[in-house]
Amino acid sequence: MARVILRDGKIAELRVVHNGDEDAAKLQQLFASASKDSLYLRFFHAVREVDPKVLEDMLAGDGENRLSLMCVWSDRVLGVGNYMRTGEDVAEVSFFVRDDVQGKGVGSLLLEHLAQAAWRYGFRRFEAQVLYENNKMLQVFAASGYEVRRTLKSGVVYLNLPLIQTERSRALQETREKLATAASLMPFFQPRTVAVIGASRDPGRLGHLLLRHILEGHFQGTVYPVNPGATAVAAVRSYPSVADIPESVDLAIIAVPAQQVPEVVEACVQAQVRGVMVISAGFSETGEEGRRVEQKLAERLRGVGCRLIGPNSLGILTTDSEVSLNASFAPHLPTQRGVAIASQSGALGVAILEYAQQLSLGISSFVSVGNKADVSSNDLLQFWEDDLGTDIIVLYLESFGNPRKFSNITRRITRHKPVLAVKSARTSGGASVSNFPLLNVGSADAVVEALFQQTGIIRLDTLQELFDVAALLSCQPLPKGDNVAIVTNTGGGAVITVDALLREGMKFVHPVVDLGFETLAEGYKQVLPQVLRDPNVDAVVVLYAEVGVYEENGVQAAIADAVEEVSGEPGLDPKPVVANFLMKGDYRVRYISTQSGRIPVYPFPEQAAHALGKVGAYARYRRSPAGRMPDISHVDTDSARGAVRKSMERHALSPDQTLAEQIGSGAASMRHRAVTVPLASACVVEVLRAVGIHFNPQINPADGSGLTWLRLSMTHDPLFGPVLRAVRLASTPFNHDAPHGELKAVHRLFPLTDLDTESAMSDLLPDLLNAMESSARADLKEIFLRMSALIDQVPEIVQMDDLTLQVRVDSVRVFACRMHAEG
Repeated sequence: MARVILRDGKIAELRVVHNGDEDAAKLQQLFASASKDSLYLRFFHAVREVDPKVLEDMLAGDGENRLSLMCVWSDRVLGVGNYMRTGEDVAEVSFFVRDDVQGKGVGSLLLEHLAQAAWRYGFRRFEAQVLYENNKMLQVFAASGYEVRRTLKSGVVYLNLPLIQTERSRALQETREKLATAASLMPFFQPRTVAVIGASRDPGRLGHLLLRHILEGHFQGTVYPVNPGATAVAAVRSYPSVADIPESVDLAIIAVPAQQVPEVVEACVQAQVRGVMVISAGFSETGEEGRRVEQKLAERLRGVGCRLIGPNSLGILTTDSEVSLNASFAPHLPTQRGVAIASQSGALGVAILEYAQQLSLGISSFVSVGNKADVSSNDLLQFWEDDLGTDIIVLYLESFGNPRKFSNITRRITRHKPVLAVKSARTSGGASVSNFPLLNVGSADAVVEALFQQTGIIRLDTLQELFDVAALLSCQPLPKGDNVAIVTNTGGGAVITVDALLREGMKFVHPVVDLGFETLAEGYKQVLPQVLRDPNVDAVVVLYAEVGVYEENGVQAAIADAVEEVSGEPGLDPKPVVANFLMKGDYRVRYISTQSGRIPVYPFPEQAAHALGKVGAYARYRRSPAGRMPDISHVDTDSARGAVRKSMERHALSPDQTLAEQIGSGAASMRHRAVTVPLASACVVEVLRAVGIHFNPQINPADGSGLTWLRLSMTHDPLFGPVLRAVRLASTPFNHDAPHGELKAVHRLFPLTDLDTESAMSDLLPDLLNAMESSARADLKEIFLRMSALIDQVPEIVQMDDLTLQVRVDSVRVFACRMHAEG
């Protein structure tokens, strides 16, 4: 089964229709409850009772020739969709949706998942017949994003849909999911009624602390303690059970022993609670039995459309003045401002929250996701993407649930909001103590680095770096370029700063403005405006070291006055200013207040430079055009896929995974098959030729000496999906007497955009790229993109090894390659 979210936020299940009495009865009930008009629009004539042959066809699906999916919510079938083979690579598709949920996105979800499944089984297009007056169903097809071709004949619209996804279809699917996900999280971020189940009268117990924090945070709704052994908790009337609460509950917070949680969850289900957060520990983090119980809890809640945060969560808070909810273990509700925080570590998350408050970083919301049985970082990102109260997103991650979805979401967000991430469990030692161990720590971290680079995420190694960068982003504009000027009274501090800036990829504007040690305040006030007005300067670092006479307050005031002097000047873009005051005793980031904002003051010069460098790299990403997957001529992935499937048929392969498992695991996992086979050399040549990559049949090994060689490979990472590994070799691979070491290796996640490709080429060939003729550079770029199109559109290819490229100034030649396929 797959979890899907409807437009109103309800969580439903999408699953294969099974050939049995139970599903037959459910389908009969679906049609029996339908209006006459709906039946007429589906079957093109008046229907009193659906023909048993129609039901039989819906029940008998293997994916190869036909398939039926049903959408189920709270044991009710909301809709059914199916396809049936009508040709070699063509299937007819149809849907039926309950009258009372039409317009909620059920038809769109059925079409989306049926199209993905059909494409995986080798179908290339759908056909459909829809009555001209069936506007709702025609809108489902029109809004799918597929390139729908329509023909009207005798009151019937004949539709033809090629199943290859387009940028428009991807964008529409992502938008539908984003809006639905945000709606499903409203019970957590905008609840009107909250129940604290396990609210103890003992002030030291977790349930009591949560209730106390909700009350002291001035929650704008109603909170109900639930405790069968008390009539009141913290001077608030208590109820024996969630079922006894006199109004519907938006959010139930469960803080009871782990063995009592299943019973409490069932009570929440019966009370139709909209969202549940489980504070209790003792589930998947403890072993297999705990994982099994946790899975059952998630399935039970999902079955009735209720979302779950946790278990093992340490709470949630939102500072929205209309809500003011502190259902966490942070003692105080933070200042309202634009930083949203998601943390996989509960205790560390609360500590991050507390430290953020000490640094005067205002918080919009905070979520401790715990074991992520349901709500994950991906869900939260989609909520915060359009949240007007959130300007910066901070993530503490130990693992990824769905990296490909994470990539798609963050690519959108980072174009208008910075996302900061500390990704821990980077070593085998760190992974061994994490609740979310990775399968291959060494390779996974290289792929994580590629993921963050491709998506524009600001990756930080330590929590200190996280706060340094967040402090700068929260109060200063992004630089318009990389040129940094330095105003200082310490030459040594300037040397450290310049070194750090250059390491971070920034550029230093000569000369350093050294004010010496006399009349410092006046010097900063006079010089700083001139530096900020310089059109060659994009950012300024101000350094101050106390020498003898105490002048810190005067220097701070002078810097504030200088910044205000140029603030708002016509034609002058805002420029970030960061400062370092080498003082004793206080090693936190502080601020200089100005009339229009704040200037961050770091305790060490390298900290200021490092933070500015990270922000500068993010600003470069924002200035660059958004990557896209360009249309390339002579890319025939249909022919390539046909060649692969024909080769696989000779091996008589069959999947060992059931169709239901494939649908439930999502498109990225549907490739898993029983047998992996190497493709014959002739097949490899045919496949590459189909996408416009042509081999050089022979090469003289001596001809390769002194030239640049690249090797491109693709493997399916069990966590991240298809991954490119591109290597620059130390010598020709065809000379067996020479060492074949790797000079440089880069990773990228498929599918590649044009920007992903260009950055990979720059990383591999920094010394050669500018010298190459434009036609050779274009050819090299196209090879990457053609390979990406092949991997994206031919899912049977699960491994590609040693696509070898000889790169010259004037040309690129392609040599050996090996492929493996699963079927």
